[in-house]
Amino acid sequence: MPRSTPLPSAPRASTPEPQDLLTPLADYADHGVVRELAAGRARDVDAARTSPFETLRELGSRGLLDLGLSGSLVPQAAVVFDLATECTATAFSLWAHRAGLEYLHATGTEIPDTMRTGAVPGCSAMAPAFKHAAGIGEIPVTLSRRDGELVLNGTVPWASNLYPEGVVVLPAVREDGSLVVVRSRVAAPGVRVRLLEDLMALNATASGILTFQDVPLDPAEDLLSEDLPTFLAAVRGPFLLLQTAFCLGLSAAALAAAQQCLQGVAEVFRGELEEAAGDHRRLRADLVRMAGAPREQPPADLLRLRLDAALLTGRATRVEAKVVGGRGYAMSSPTARRTREAAFLPVQSPTEGHLRWELQKLG
Repeated sequence: MPRSTPLPSAPRASTPEPQDLLTPLADYADHGVVRELAAGRARDVDAARTSPFETLRELGSRGLLDLGLSGSLVPQAAVVFDLATECTATAFSLWAHRAGLEYLHATGTEIPDTMRTGAVPGCSAMAPAFKHAAGIGEIPVTLSRRDGELVLNGTVPWASNLYPEGVVVLPAVREDGSLVVVRSRVAAPGVRVRLLEDLMALNATASGILTFQDVPLDPAEDLLSEDLPTFLAAVRGPFLLLQTAFCLGLSAAALAAAQQCLQGVAEVFRGELEEAAGDHRRLRADLVRMAGAPREQPPADLLRLRLDAALLTGRATRVEAKVVGGRGYAMSSPTARRTREAAFLPVQSPTEGHLRWELQKLG
């Protein structure tokens, strides 16, 4: 029986080296320190044996938590990206903290040095405001006058960095229906926190349900803005671009891990890996470009980039799982951790449904 002639191989695009995928978004002196600190604590953070703020406070002492409050956001996005290549929970905690700084800066509120260094965590509870602006939700906290003082009442169903010393920025509805942005403290009288447990990942991020019951508010200090639409327009860019940065950091780590194991039978996944790596390069370039002028980007472009980055992260972790094989199935493996971290992205606010809804409305 004659031997068949092998078919000629199709030309292959060059597969990026793992180190190329992990190249920082911007060259900065502390790149190695950021990754080393995050990597050294990743396992303990994943098991909720330590807080991400152990790392963030060390970065705060180096001035790495309050970058890009004006001008380019690329340096801050680079720190978030680098953290996510090693520990998405720590990158996520930095995003939530840095969002709080952005809110204070956008309203002309002085940012305490204790927040700039991470000694006092910032907490973003603005998801209800973005949902309300999109027409898919209501703002669940009211600001009303009782016994001569302004008080907050209501429940925010999800917020993170809910540490006792934390500062919370959130939207509220006045009795006349007008919308405002206010500041409170996790430790304020009448604030209750119920931390969520047994999450698939991010158990160390102090995420939970935040309830206000007649919480007093000082209008001179803590009424940050009475123009919610203008406020949201000012903060939307940094809010979404830093989320995009940790999506792309996580996907870079997954694709790099897959590339390191791409041999033998795993070669059948080369095309899938190369396609995902190409998409990563494109989205990474878009992030760097848009982060150069973060507060000037069209909303549709910001939303599309955030959605595409999250979708890519899901693909990247699936490719990694297939290429790495059985050893990635161990719950303690970095592969399994990245898979669990990526599973959060479709439900993180703005959720995949929220993003698609807004993009559909914007045409």
